[in-house]
Amino acid sequence: MTAGEPAPQRDWLGPERLLAFSDGVVAIGLTLLVLPLAELVPDAEEPHGSGLEIITENLAPIGSFALSFAVIARFWAAHHRVFDDAPRVSPLLVWVNTVWLFTIVVMPFPTEMVGTFPDDAFTLRFYVGTLFASSALLTVMTFLVQRSRAPADRGLKHGSGGTGAVLLLIFLVTLVAPQLGYWPLLLLFLSGPAEALLAPRVERLLRRARN
Repeated sequence: MTAGEPAPQRDWLGPERLLAFSDGVVAIGLTLLVLPLAELVPDAEEPHGSGLEIITENLAPIGSFALSFAVIARFWAAHHRVFDDAPRVSPLLVWVNTVWLFTIVVMPFPTEMVGTFPDDAFTLRFYVGTLFASSALLTVMTFLVQRSRAPADRGLKHGSGGTGAVLLLIFLVTLVAPQLGYWPLLLLFLSGPAEALLAPRVERLLRRARN
């Protein structure tokens, strides 16, 4: 054990089982997203109906499905980057990861609400708030993993905080200007530049924390 490295703990685990379990839960969450769309087909069956009408008349639920699928897939990819080469998993990290998985499996609920109540302010805030909570928990896990490394290996190897910061901004916009609807979610395209902007500042915070 090198100087400054956290003492090994018996209740700390390797990350393999946590990643395998998390992958399964995320896969279930992604699958649940599409189930409401599958139910549109028998509900829309009419003598003079068409397949194209199912799509054109349900753009809101289809759009919310596509957005939620893309966001969860992005979170899943970031989750794997966070745990890349993680030496160990602490009990605290396991619990934070469990709460993060809760936000993932809850996501189909506000997603279906968006399709049903596209103009409802509460639904808008509930949806964006769930996205923000998931991103914030992912950021917390990033810091916990970095703390488990030896001091010489610590650093912001994985982007963290940019997406959460953008989602916090979007959530605040929904509080003060709900009439903008879901258009502020386009700001998620700025998460990459936000990561680049925040990375040096977070790196300095990490250096101060270990000194």
